[in-house]
Amino acid sequence: MQIIHHGAVSGVTGSCHQLIIDNENSLLVDCGLFQGAETAGKEQGDLLSIEFDIKTVKALLVTHCHIDHVGRIPYLLAAGYNGPIICSEATAMLLPLVIEDALKVGVTHNRSIINACLKRLKKTTNCFTL
Repeated sequence: MQIIHHGAVSGVTGSCHQLIIDNENSLLVDCGLFQGAETAGKEQGDLLSIEFDIKTVKALLVTHCHIDHVGRIPYLLAAGYNGPIICSEATAMLLPLVIEDALKVGVTHNRSIINACLKRLKKTTNCFTL
């Protein structure tokens, strides 16, 4: 097994870690936004894009619903991820609200884009009780 850090490497935001199980299977833990000093000198597109291969990702495990742990989920979905999103029941309830707010503030006010993302998010989110 191997862990690849796609965020929260040179700072604490942008949490996104991939647990490689074998050549065909991996688990993504969080998919968050970069914030604050970690965004200095970088283009917004570079901070939001999913720049790693997601074809082996079988599930996304969300640890909690802070934007630096979930903020890039819309971009993960746009990159083609359609596997399950596993989280606690509380996180599953909060996730659509947090993502909708993030999309409105940082991406778009286009209601159809927001609704499409939320619909897809709700379809792929599974929760478990801790």
